[in-house]
Amino acid sequence: MKNRILTATLAAVAVTTLVAGCSAPTGPTGANADTVVTGEASTIRYALWSSPNGTFHPELYFTDYDRAIIFNVYSRLVTLDEQQGFKPSLAESYDFSEDGKTLTLKLKEGVKWHDGKDFTAEDVAFTYSAIADAGWPTDTPEFATYLEGFEAYNSGAADSVSGIKVVDPTTVSFSFTTPYLAALAYFADRPVLAKHVWESTPVAQWNDATELLNNPVGTGPYKFVEFVPDQHVTLVRNEDYFGGTPQTENLIFKVSNQETAQTEILNGDLDIAELSSFNEDDLSTYTDAGVNIVEQTGVGGQYLTLDTTDSRLSDERVRQALVYGINRQGLVDSLLYGHGELFNTNAHPDDPAYPTGLNEYAYDPKKAKKLLSDAGWTDSDGDGILDKNGEKFTFTINFPTGNKTRERSAPIIQQNLKDLGIEAELVSADFNSTLSILQNPETEFDGVLMGGTFRPGKYDNDFWWERYQDAELDSLSEQINSTVDPKEQQGFAGEWLTSLNEKAIRVWLYSPNIGYAVNPAVTGYSPYPYEPFANIVDWAVTAN
Repeated sequence: MKNRILTATLAAVAVTTLVAGCSAPTGPTGANADTVVTGEASTIRYALWSSPNGTFHPELYFTDYDRAIIFNVYSRLVTLDEQQGFKPSLAESYDFSEDGKTLTLKLKEGVKWHDGKDFTAEDVAFTYSAIADAGWPTDTPEFATYLEGFEAYNSGAADSVSGIKVVDPTTVSFSFTTPYLAALAYFADRPVLAKHVWESTPVAQWNDATELLNNPVGTGPYKFVEFVPDQHVTLVRNEDYFGGTPQTENLIFKVSNQETAQTEILNGDLDIAELSSFNEDDLSTYTDAGVNIVEQTGVGGQYLTLDTTDSRLSDERVRQALVYGINRQGLVDSLLYGHGELFNTNAHPDDPAYPTGLNEYAYDPKKAKKLLSDAGWTDSDGDGILDKNGEKFTFTINFPTGNKTRERSAPIIQQNLKDLGIEAELVSADFNSTLSILQNPETEFDGVLMGGTFRPGKYDNDFWWERYQDAELDSLSEQINSTVDPKEQQGFAGEWLTSLNEKAIRVWLYSPNIGYAVNPAVTGYSPYPYEPFANIVDWAVTAN
């Protein structure tokens, strides 16, 4: 499935959302915060289910809500096409050396930052050198560790990363210690920073540079105007965008919720919103009013992520039991109305590397109980709760508010665990508070319901959610990055994904299809998986 568009004259189709969030300042921010956006100008209002945290930084963002802003304000060297391949964006062209270890990119000429400064290869080198800095404020991305000269620069023995070279103002090269095709996937996910904006701030202080984080300067189709936490982010079109001037003057990301979004769409207070309900009655309300429904294959998954450092969850048998013991197909059928699919490893089933023959972990409480028993968890006192060495098997499920489908899944999962003999407790909080549990490695947890977007072509052992490390997976990851031949890489990635399937470091719940309710006044709207803003310069409104 690519995209499908329905109007009031067609049968209703059901669809859903996906996720990801942190903490935010309390007032409006923005270098252009005094800009007045009026109803007289063409405006599209796009719904977000949770407030961005204000980390509008291409290399530091954690949430899909911040990502939505970033991908419109900043630009990437390459983007994804409809077949999940790579196509140039800020880069005019790119090619790998014969040995696959050096990637050279020729950049577009004449691109300007939103403040009028020239975009050059120096900005590219600065952006991707920063992640190799010893002061990098989060986990060092895998991309940086593959760069030639990473260790010398990271340790302070060198003043620059030898593997990143500015050839001329419009040419930059990256040399790696091994063939590294995943570099393109990283570039497609992490836009380029303005060197002149960030170079005076030490890298170690970037996460605390609120003024810069809240006032992004990019090269993208829209310029930042203001951020009012829990309310909206306002952008205005970039008249000098290298991809063409956007048709719509103002783009407002409005923080909404799934209970009121339908009314807001019907009243004209929103123009585009992901759908929260697969119920045909809900969809018919839209279609009867002439609202267009766009459905596409999902680009992310929902998970019960597990703290594998917990003594109970470090046992592979226990983790596998949780996957077997949760009725995942039941979640798809009852909550998504069939508009989604199961997946059984860390990739979408449409991923070219997704292997055949995986353990499908079909719902099997009996098998789950056997695995738990093999791991020493039995009901020795007959109270219905499993125990081991005097410890009861209790389990806290943390989950964020905002995504109604995920919220509704929590008590179902709780009951599934109870049927296994696990006493489960539900704890809800706002998105950013729940995400902070995963972000702080010192915070212990049992399970967190969380969602994330798949990253095509990116297969790495960045298991910060689960705090998991494994030598076999490390070895397989090195194999993936030993070639720039796509077919060969897919074979290695398939082995890696198969190993993850066996280790079950998280419970893969479901991948929901994505659906959007679109105001019929909006024209030119044609997103595709992984690129929801692919043709945003063509979005227009015939009435507002």
